Amino acid sequence: MVPTEYQEQAADMNGDGMIGADDAILILHAAIGLGAPGAWSPIPVDKYASRPVTIALSQARGVVGENVKVSVKADNIAGLAGGEICISYNGAVLRAVDVSSDSYVSLASNITETGTVRIAFAGADRLNSSVTLALIRFDVIADGVSPLKFMMVKLYQPDALPVAPGKIDAEFISWAIPPEHSDLLQNFPNPFNPETWIPFQIVGDSDIVIRIYSSHGQLIRVLDLGHRSAGFYTSRERAAYWDGKNAIGEYVSSGI
Repeated sequence: MVPTEYQEQAADMNGDGMIGADDAILILHAAIGLGAPGAWSPIPVDKYASRPVTIALSQARGVVGENVKVSVKADNIAGLAGGEICISYNGAVLRAVDVSSDSYVSLASNITETGTVRIAFAGADRLNSSVTLALIRFDVIADGVSPLKFMMVKLYQPDALPVAPGKIDAEFISWAIPPEHSDLLQNFPNPFNPETWIPFQIVGDSDIVIRIYSSHGQLIRVLDLGHRSAGFYTSRERAAYWDGKNAIGEYVSSGI
């Protein structure tokens, strides 16, 4: 719905001629009795909070047919009450499906433009201790690489004054993109008790067998993973799993 001229004037709580998350913060204040529209003076847009807030996107991995979630987080959420964010991505690799947030955040999003996610959020007071502002869900539509980049960030403190934002971009990389070399990586957790995951990466399609030895060189267990396609197997969902048992089903000593 397109707002009327009267609605636009009423929504411009700080009188700067624009409607944004800072106005939403003031509206929420007024709605719960913390202030009325006439009590708010125009906000100097060049005044920033003394402590900056760094906002970051999380890295994502997946393959065609899966969906992945990218979080939007802030490191100083106690001094934050709202903001507006625009994120770009490669629309040939990912498709934005939805944006969600915790119930304490009033959030609006727009994902109709391919390659762009727009988010606005606000609260009547400081946001709570959670550092996740929003969670974006993407469908993976092609095995490739997509930047996840902040195109615009405007953040506001509880009095609707702007906050100096720091930005940390991320990227999506398909698990199916072959690495530069094959490698058996560090297991996690390490030390383990009683189970652990063993990540690896392979440059070509291969039959994968992992042999586990004791510190004395004794063969403890053989994990036959079968045929695997080239790519990265480094997440908990894709790495080799060992239950900590030897070949006859007995638990071995925990350790590194």
